[in-house]
Amino acid sequence: MIRPILPHRQSVSLRWIIRMRWLAVCGQILAAMLAWKLFDVSVPWMPVSIVFAITVISNIVLPRQHRAGLRGWSLWLDVILLTVLIYFTGGPHNPFTSFYLLHIALAAMTLTSGNLWSLVSACIAGYVLIFFYHRPVMLGDMEIASGCESYSWHLQGMLLAFIITASFIAAFVSRMHRILLKQDEALETARIQAEKNAAFASLATLSAGVAHELGSPLATISLASSELLQQLPETMDTDLRADVSLIHQQAQRCRMILDQLNERNTFGIGDPCREVTAAELARSVIEKIAPEIGSRLEMVFAEDATWRLPHEATVQALIIMIQNAAQADSSGAKIEMRIADHGSGCMIEVIDSGPNPSTETLARASDPFFTTKPPGQGMGLGLFLVKCLAQRLHGEFTMHRASDCRTHARLLLQNPSNLDCR
Repeated sequence: MIRPILPHRQSVSLRWIIRMRWLAVCGQILAAMLAWKLFDVSVPWMPVSIVFAITVISNIVLPRQHRAGLRGWSLWLDVILLTVLIYFTGGPHNPFTSFYLLHIALAAMTLTSGNLWSLVSACIAGYVLIFFYHRPVMLGDMEIASGCESYSWHLQGMLLAFIITASFIAAFVSRMHRILLKQDEALETARIQAEKNAAFASLATLSAGVAHELGSPLATISLASSELLQQLPETMDTDLRADVSLIHQQAQRCRMILDQLNERNTFGIGDPCREVTAAELARSVIEKIAPEIGSRLEMVFAEDATWRLPHEATVQALIIMIQNAAQADSSGAKIEMRIADHGSGCMIEVIDSGPNPSTETLARASDPFFTTKPPGQGMGLGLFLVKCLAQRLHGEFTMHRASDCRTHARLLLQNPSNLDCR
């Protein structure tokens, strides 16, 4: 199974938020101590200590409440604690009001759009609240304040600038975050596709090696059976002559299959897309499938239905599906093949009346090297190749047991008028 290797972006963000909250509480404690010791600022230790304690406790609890952290509860709590802290330490005169922007930037990277703008509204509401209602900073017994009208205008300008800056940061950072997420998804999709292509290339190499190794033995069997058939007397047992003739025919057929495999370079790689009708697909299947299986086949299709498909690869997929259905149902019952339009593509369905396969068999039928056949009767690659064709044409291959007590193998192929078939 191919698994993504990229960590969840929100999980990474939560770990960084916890680390930053530890740094923030340490910085806040240090700032309060320096203001008290060096500048004789009257720090309201009771409410400030409560804020510090809540931050420390939440830092311990949040890593154990992973879902709560991802939903942004830590950021909401931080906004409330920052508002309380600034309320008791000078309001808009406190330079650390800019920390609201940090929470907005973090929210833009971790929260959904609705939660983000809710948090932005909370930050703006908190800033407006401490702008009009706050405890002044006391330097000894003297209140630190300024009656200068220009300074008052400066604070009002800072409020307006904060509202505008907060909105722009939320909009642009969240947009960049969405772009990065789409790039991550595209890279992950490309990585998975590259792994699938590598697996298919390995299978192609294996098939080429098998074809090369089988070529000489099949040629020898074909030659020997031909000579034996010629040397057998006409008066010899007809069953024996029939057996030798069958060996010769099957060896010739295997040789032809290997030649086609070599010409098409393993299941249609490089097979170009062209206009193909349902009737043409049906004729090609009848021509290439074994007669004993073809006699069981019932075809349902529209004569004039046309799609743009790789002809040889699609025919080979059909033959694999039909052979699989014939092997699943050894009773000699009819096998139905349907070819029809499906949205923007082609739907091919092969239906057999064989025994009910297990749920695991249906789920894993197209996995490479998975087979329920006895040893020596199959490698478990046929349906895997069908699924590879479906993936190459942005389609789908599925198997299910329907309510009519028959097994349906369904191949959906997109009509790739704007896609590369190769």
